[in-house]
This record gives sequence, C-alpha cells and structure tokens, in this order.
Amino acid sequence: MAVEKIEPGAPESQSADLRAENLARLKALFPELVTERQVDGRTLPAVNVDVLKSLVGDFTVTDADEKYGLNWHGKRAARQLALTPSTGTLRPCREESVDWDTTQNLMIEGDNLEVLKLLQKSYAGKVKLIYIDPPYNTGKDFVYPDNFQDSIKNYLELTGQVEGGRRISSNTEASGRFHTDWLSMIYPRLRVARNLLTDDGVIFVSIDSTEVANLRMLMNEIFGEECFVIDLIWRKRDGAPNDRNIGSVHEHILVYGKLLAEGSSRTVAEDRLNLMPRTEKADAEYQVFREPGGPDPRGRFRKIDTTANAKGGRDVASLHYGVTNPHTGIVHYPRDGTCWRHSEEEMKRLQADSRLYWGVDGTATTPMRKLFLSEAKAGMTTPSILPDMPLNQHAARELELLFEQKSVFDTPKPVGLLQLLAHLGSKPGDICLDFFAGSGSFAEAVMSLNASDGGDRRYILVQLPEPISDSAEARIAKEFCLSIGKPASIGELTKERLRRAGAKLRESAPLAGLDTGFRVFRLSSSNLKVWRPNREELPASLLDSLEHVGSDRSSDDLLFEVLLKLGLDLCVPMLARQIAEKSVQAIGGGILMTCLDPVIGVAEAEPLALGLANWRMELDPAGDVTCVFRDSAFENDVAKTNLAAILEQHGIAKVRSL
Repeated sequence: MAVEKIEPGAPESQSADLRAENLARLKALFPELVTERQVDGRTLPAVNVDVLKSLVGDFTVTDADEKYGLNWHGKRAARQLALTPSTGTLRPCREESVDWDTTQNLMIEGDNLEVLKLLQKSYAGKVKLIYIDPPYNTGKDFVYPDNFQDSIKNYLELTGQVEGGRRISSNTEASGRFHTDWLSMIYPRLRVARNLLTDDGVIFVSIDSTEVANLRMLMNEIFGEECFVIDLIWRKRDGAPNDRNIGSVHEHILVYGKLLAEGSSRTVAEDRLNLMPRTEKADAEYQVFREPGGPDPRGRFRKIDTTANAKGGRDVASLHYGVTNPHTGIVHYPRDGTCWRHSEEEMKRLQADSRLYWGVDGTATTPMRKLFLSEAKAGMTTPSILPDMPLNQHAARELELLFEQKSVFDTPKPVGLLQLLAHLGSKPGDICLDFFAGSGSFAEAVMSLNASDGGDRRYILVQLPEPISDSAEARIAKEFCLSIGKPASIGELTKERLRRAGAKLRESAPLAGLDTGFRVFRLSSSNLKVWRPNREELPASLLDSLEHVGSDRSSDDLLFEVLLKLGLDLCVPMLARQIAEKSVQAIGGGILMTCLDPVIGVAEAEPLALGLANWRMELDPAGDVTCVFRDSAFENDVAKTNLAAILEQHGIAKVRSL
C-alpha cells in the first residue's frame, strides 16, 4: 500500500471546519434553508434567514416579497447583460471558408452572447429552429466571459487575440456545482436567442439531470410556460454505469415554441412540427387479412379496437347499442365493462363501407375497425422517449472515422439524433441555428438531412474559439490541430469537422445544389475606432482621430459591418465592378451599393456618382437604394458634396458614410 503524504492545505492538516459542519447539519434537516451568495467574486453557500424564521414559527416574517419563480444571485445582472448592446463586429475570414461565393451557411467564432446580439438586426424573426447543447453544470470548467464592462475587450483577451491573454471562466472547480454561475451564463443567451425565432419557430435544448429542473423554470420564464411543448428523452448509452446503484442512461431535450396559436392552447410550432419518417416496422403492422368474401380490395390494413373501457367516466349510455354481424345476422353488444368507441351513426357508416372486420370466417362477436395503409399519415407521431436513436458511443465513432483517429471531442451528439430534430422542426429553405456548436454535429445533421430530402436548409453555427488546454485529456485534440497547421482551439476543430463532413457528403451524395460550404466570420471589436483622447498627447490623438477606421481593417471588414448595421443577411447576393477605377459592390440586387475605397478625389466624385446611378438603373432594385462610403476617403467637402448631389439628382437620396 502506498503512503499518501498529507500536504499543506489538505483537510487533514487543518482543524475541523465547524461552520461547514453546522451548515451540513442544517441542510440535512432543512434543505430549503441553504441558498447561495457572492463573496469576493466567489459563490458560497449561505442560510436564508427568512426561511429559517418561518420554519421555527417566527411570525415577524411576512410573505409580501414572496412570489413564484426562479431567482438567484446575479439574475438582475444577467437580465441587464441581455439588454446591453454589443460594441463588436464580425470580420470575414474568406481563406478559412469553403465555397465562400455560393454557400448560405455561416460558422462564426466568438462569444455566443455577443454574436447573438450582433445577429439581431439581420436575423430577428427569421430562424426556424434552434438547437443547443450547452455546457452541463458538472463541476467542470466552462468558459464564458460575461461579468465585464467591456465584454469584447475581455473576449479578445480570453481567446488570446491580444497581448495579456488570460483564461477567464464563469465556473471553476472551486465553485463546483453551484447553480448560480450556470444560470447567469445561460439566461441572457436564451433571452436574446428567442428574438431570432420565427413566430412558428422551435427550440430544442439538450441537458442532463443536474440542471433540467432549473432550465425548465428558466425557459418557462423566457418563452412562457404555455409554450412548453415536450420533454424528449434520449437514451445515450446501452447500460447503466456501475459506479452507483442507480445509473443514468438518458438525457433530456426540452422543446419550446415561441408563440401560442390563435385560439389554441398549443404553440404555432407544435402544430407545424413534422412527423417522423415511417419505418418498415410500422408499415409491417398493416397486413392483408382473409375475410369471408375474400381480401379487401383496398389493400393492407391495421385492426383497431371498436370498444373502450367504460370505467373512469367513459361509460356513456348512448354508446350501448346493438351492431348486426352482416355474415351471421346476430346482433352484438359491447362486452361487459366496455362501450362502443363510436356513435351508432358512425358504426352504421363503417358497416356500410365494409370498414368493420368480423374475422376470417365472419363469426366474431366484436368487430374491429379497418385502418388502411393508404389512409395512414405520411409519417409517425414522435414519442416522448425517442426510439432507436444512436448512442454516445456511435457519436464518438462517427468522429473517429471522420478525423481518422481517436475522437478529439469528449461528448459529441450523434448525427442521427440531431438529424431527427432538424427534420421535426424545419422544412427546406429554413434557417437552423446552434450557438453552442462544439464539434459541429448539428451542421453535419442539417447537411445530411438536405442530402436525404433534397432540401436547402441553412445553418448558422457559433463557437467560442477557446484555446485547448495542456491537460492530458486534451492532448489528442491539441496535437491534431497542430498536425493540420491550425491554432489549438475548439473553433478550429469545429471548422475542420465541417470541411470533412462536407467532403464526405459530396462523395456519398453528389447532388446538384447541395450546399456543403460555409462562410467563416470572427467576432472582433468594431472597425470604427472610438474617440479615446490621450490628454498628455492631445495633438497626436486629434491627428489619429482623422482616420476613424482601424489601420488593420480591410474594405471587406467594413463591408460586412455595414451589412450587420443595416440588417442584411451575411450571405446576401453580392455583385462587384470597377467604376472610375474604384471597387464598388451592389448588394441584395442593388438595394445597397458601397464604395469603401480609401481615396475619392474631387475629380473622381462625378464619374463615380454617375457610374453608380447607371448601375442602379441597370439593376432596377425593388426599393430605395442606400449608398455607403468611407468618410475619410473624400479629398475634401467639395468631393463629398458633389457626389451626394449627383446621386440625389438620379434618385439616390440615402447616402451614408462610415
């Protein structure tokens, strides 16, 4: 037996923690007493004194402040965080993308809260389906930099994109399984994400038992309890783990719609969810049965009971009547303890249409109703316990085959499971969003679904480019990134999975028009510099402010910030041409026209304006045109005034500059 050394700081080297022991005793007697509080940035257990007073009969406590709902320390700050506008932008990364010019898919690297805020103008009310698999509150570290005045600055530091990069975490091993940090992380993201859903949109959220109760209450608050659709149960492993007497083999997928259908108690989303594809097993229930007059010419059917249990208030007097067997002439009544399911008129109609089955020789005493395969629904109702879904081990194997080595992700979701969810909640042409992208399984599922049904669903992924740690568990992932010449980050693994999954689909399903590409964008600070004067060097600060576009930013960066600010799709069709030796873009059929060239001289203003006006007439856009220029590009005010005047003369009144 090895001798374990007692290190300084170990429990054995310290006196008894009487406070912790007292708290444990109180919690054992009265679990509702123990809550959480913040002390010096740490989450610690605390005693709810008001609850204690109530439990011992102290009537000085009133219920004036009590209300039903989920509360935690930091909820007010989390709500405020959701409402705080983002100061960032999304920079295009063409070299990291696949099929940039043609794809409609997006892969965005960045803190998903900031990204969701930036997507509001362009995608509010346009996303049909959201699926997320957020970090489970297991006591392990999850990284989301929320508690900051300047979230973009801290995000850049977190991801090592500026000097002084450091790891900042909302939840550490020290804070363990406390619920506060996790709730403060997920709340603002769900709050902002709801705005992106269409009125008939649906959200699926994977979660385990640790936070499922809190998540349910949280989503009831954000989406409305009435918008809860179902709690789907996914079996994730074959057998229970043997490290405890009762082992979990399942996870939850909470499903919510956005709005109730008018005059209904169900959401618009629920009424528009797709059925599951029919299976051979389900179709096998429909058979050709022998009858006295020969098989029914209408083909295969399934037998449905025509009686119902009369107990529990279902015994209705009008449902007790005689039905004549047409083969024997005998009148039969429902069996004891039952009644007919249908009214007498309906039973006569079924009899007249030969829709009652009286057995092979026609001597049955209780007929069965025929349900023909030709009349069955095109699909099947989805049960709340998902049947025949792949397991975690299958998901790991999928990645091993794709990356041609041991899995680089710990707990990916299987593509088959996510493909089913995408099928249930979306139709061809819809936008599907996953802002906890992880390995990118959901994007592969959307592409696979498109390959199977010929659809053109689009995906938007958001993943934090979190640096891969130096731990032994992360060694394989880190080595893989280095082997392909990429930075060791989770985002890089996500992009590589998309590239490989897309290539695999193109080989296995070479369908014309199948979109397996994606545009990469990266969260960053705005391209426009904020005026922050250095009072000790004021003249230099003034000169620096003359060019308010960052020196390291390209015209491409500016162009996509314009799209975000004006609320245009990041994959909107775009045309380019040279006018007066300047690069000009026509976006969305000419609704937006831009020239972000860094220099526009006085002599160039007129030919540039006339060229833009002529191109606008050529395109003939359906709506008013907005023209955008770089403000510092104009040689002087004369150049700017002349250009604006000429554009206005030709019907372009909306002229803007950055």
